[in-house]
Amino acid sequence: ALPIWKPHPVGTAEHGRVRDYIQSELAKQGLAPQLEAGFAEASRGRFHASGNIENIVARLPGTANTRPVMLAAHYDSATRGPGASDDGHGVAVLLETLRALRARGPLRNDVIFLITDGEERGLLGAQVFMREHPWRSEPGVTLNFEARGTSGSAVMFETSAGNAWLVRGLQAAVPQADATSVAYEIYRRMPNDTDLTVFKAGGLAGMNFAFIEHPEYYHTAQDTVAHLDPVSLQEQGRYALSLARWFGNRDLTRHASGDAVYFATAFTSLVVYAAGVAWLLAGLALLGAIVAAWTRP
Repeated sequence: ALPIWKPHPVGTAEHGRVRDYIQSELAKQGLAPQLEAGFAEASRGRFHASGNIENIVARLPGTANTRPVMLAAHYDSATRGPGASDDGHGVAVLLETLRALRARGPLRNDVIFLITDGEERGLLGAQVFMREHPWRSEPGVTLNFEARGTSGSAVMFETSAGNAWLVRGLQAAVPQADATSVAYEIYRRMPNDTDLTVFKAGGLAGMNFAFIEHPEYYHTAQDTVAHLDPVSLQEQGRYALSLARWFGNRDLTRHASGDAVYFATAFTSLVVYAAGVAWLLAGLALLGAIVAAWTRP
């Protein structure tokens, strides 16, 4: 269950309480969490932020690791809100996924649990991890859990380039996944970033998950456990656990190349096909339209 948190931006006493709580929960489950301290800064137009941060990093060993699966969320909150959805739910997803993985026995690959700091101040913790941590280049796949509201369907809305193997993995692990390649085409044109932006810039492959309904509660005092939809939380947990098990038992040193077109429907599981097929279908549709126009009496 999510604890009752108050707003806990970087540098506050409440932030320290949340950090200590997460460390203790990881330790209770048999891991040895590290605190990665560092300094980072971010600038974008007139926005500038900097600060000292403390990431929480832990590793669950596998039996014959090829490359680790990395699960990521952030534990700092916005200044005004307690952050139950953004991103307390993501932290809860990681902790519960760890519990479930330990209950069934080890995977083939290691699983890294990265709980970043300073995301709300400009992705500061992700920057420090990708710049300094000795594990920064190891993950074969990274799964990041976020929120832009407090309820709604949990959606896979962003991938790294050459995503066909990632989306095929999603299709196999969570056949009823809510995902569409159109969502990313919209998202990447918006002035929004998450920690996955930094991970991708550092060369890691991955996918991003979030729910977005009730955005009026986002970054406000209303981002509380009472407003967090447990169904949305459960869907995020299903993604995390199913995908950790899927990628955690595969050779992540090799995978197919290429991009995929993908979408969900109300009547089928996730539909996935190669991006090149989309051009072929578009060409056939255009040819059909030309033939129809040419032969029309």
